[in-house]
Amino acid sequence: MRLPAILSGPFIRRADASSIYIWIALSRQVEIEAQLFQIDPAGADEENKYVPFEILTETKVYKAGEKLFIYLVKIYPAHTGFPPFTLLGYDLIFKKGHFVKNLGSYNLLNPDNPRSIVYGNLKFPAFYLNHESEAANLLYGSCRKPHGHGDDALFAADVLLENKHLDLSERPNALFLMGDQIYTDDVADPLFPILTELGKELIGKKDSAKLHELLPENLNKVLYQVNGRQFLVEHLANFSTRKGDNHLMTFGEYAAMYVFSWSPEIWDDIHESDLLPSFQQLLERNILHLKLDKDEKKRTKELLKLEARYEEQIENLRSFVVLLSATRRLMANTPTYMIFDDHDMTDDWNISEKWAASVRESSLGRYIIGNGLAAYWLFQGWGNEPEGFDQTFLENVNSFIASSSIDSASYKQGLDYLWNYHSWHFIAPTVPKTVFLDTTRTQREFDLRPKTIKLGRMIEETTRTPLLISKEGWEAIAQKLIQSGWKSKTPLNIVSPTPFYGMGLIESVLHKYVYPFKVLGFPVQTTFDFDGWKYNGKGLHSFISQVASWDPAYCILLSGDVHFSSSVKSEVRFSSGKKHSLYQFTSSPIHNESFTGVWGVLMKTVLWLNASRRKEQSLHRSCGKTYNLTLGKSDVNPKQKLLWEESIQYYSFGDGTVAETKNTIGYLKFKKGKLENTLLMAADYSESTE
Repeated sequence: MRLPAILSGPFIRRADASSIYIWIALSRQVEIEAQLFQIDPAGADEENKYVPFEILTETKVYKAGEKLFIYLVKIYPAHTGFPPFTLLGYDLIFKKGHFVKNLGSYNLLNPDNPRSIVYGNLKFPAFYLNHESEAANLLYGSCRKPHGHGDDALFAADVLLENKHLDLSERPNALFLMGDQIYTDDVADPLFPILTELGKELIGKKDSAKLHELLPENLNKVLYQVNGRQFLVEHLANFSTRKGDNHLMTFGEYAAMYVFSWSPEIWDDIHESDLLPSFQQLLERNILHLKLDKDEKKRTKELLKLEARYEEQIENLRSFVVLLSATRRLMANTPTYMIFDDHDMTDDWNISEKWAASVRESSLGRYIIGNGLAAYWLFQGWGNEPEGFDQTFLENVNSFIASSSIDSASYKQGLDYLWNYHSWHFIAPTVPKTVFLDTTRTQREFDLRPKTIKLGRMIEETTRTPLLISKEGWEAIAQKLIQSGWKSKTPLNIVSPTPFYGMGLIESVLHKYVYPFKVLGFPVQTTFDFDGWKYNGKGLHSFISQVASWDPAYCILLSGDVHFSSSVKSEVRFSSGKKHSLYQFTSSPIHNESFTGVWGVLMKTVLWLNASRRKEQSLHRSCGKTYNLTLGKSDVNPKQKLLWEESIQYYSFGDGTVAETKNTIGYLKFKKGKLENTLLMAADYSESTE
């Protein structure tokens, strides 16, 4: 397979007045320098329009495999800081011996090229900083699956930037990707052979050799067959995903999924290398696993089902690939911050103490999660907070990735380090500052006290849902926030991949009528994702108390995950008499429209019923001293019995509903306390640009 020189990127990552980071992945090692220009669109000529900014550059490179080199280019001013509300353009210079190239050498700066990364007639990709103002325009969303239903909403964000690229009062100045940037457990059948081959090409033979050490030799064949991994991840890795037929396992496969999800060029090489087989070719090449192959009648039925799934997925993938250039251009022109959710590793990641312990005991489960974390750091985490990963971190990650055997000391040391690392949270240098919480997985606290459940006349005890962030986790987050320079009585953004406020009716029904079935042995926690803030009163109280202790002027919560979008305001009143306002905006999914078929009709009906209730009245909730949560107004004196109570109001969108189930990306504009939230949809922009 012939790999392009630029595998993925360039993307702007962390950016503030003192430093700007640009991330890029290459298939070969070179030296990289940067150029920065102050752009005046009204300049009379090119010389006055693009004025070079005197900078210094510092480039770090991480060799992740034989043909995978990840670069993080730090740009910082030679003298004074970078100016606010000024369009800044950049170029990268690639040097290898006597050869010198720039982004234009790869046809990325040609506005006539459909894969260009520039907007309008600009000569370079560009962005701006707003570090001296309380005005911000933020894009935010989550859940982007390549073979998901519907159009990719990142296309709508790209068109918005195209239309507003010179208007800094309207142009987005940051992009928040809030989880499930890749789907590692739910991989399309047509994509699976591509990822396994691309992974081997990127990393080399030692990557898959480690996997073979973990499995019996007689399973090597099914390992690389489409539809062949569910048994492996369920019974050998102890995962709970129900869509693990093509689950990613090796570090190379995780890296390949990132490259595929962000790079249009790689698709050219996929076609040239004939890595996208037809369903018939799967059969001819004997790379399709049939679970019912011993029964002819059942085998025929399974084949028909798999062929229908394959054809649907390949059409969705083709639609996804068409818009990859828009995704790259958006991220090349907008400072981008990312945090993981469960699908970036595997579905239900650390959803319970039992799940975490079971996977930790599995050599295969530990190996897969280790690969997912290493890939997350390289492709997502490193650019969020580059200075936050010290030499010890780098050495341990390298020990894990570069090790040649699972029996080596370096492999075991690196894997243990990744599993025990709990500092993925970070503070983005936006205005206002943004706290990105690791609510999803690595800072959890499992409450082992028994929980009484009543089902009919039967009374049993079961385990409790987890605290999404432990006491130690909150202390670490608070320390980073203080170190960032944020001050109380000023606004604050918080990104929580899991929404703090969901659709109350849906959550209440699940909690009241479904969760009790856990005592009968049904896997309701993983089946229905009892993983939100409201399912543990102590954890929910910790969140509200922590925000209150920070005492922001107002707090904006941004979330994704739930595959529907909503806007909520909460007024919280504590027993002390203090009050705080919270505004939550949820945007999900970017590309994984989920409410289809019978389940979709049911959920949309519930959403509609919930919407009609929410528009008519506020929802009231209170928390008692034993952290019990009660819906409805309380007649009890809060100074004596309650820790706090709140009034929750759901806002309607333009069509009158309080929830949107289509693929969207949120566009939040706020200036000195005035908020304006819009949901961008690709279909709307497709019509406007035809």
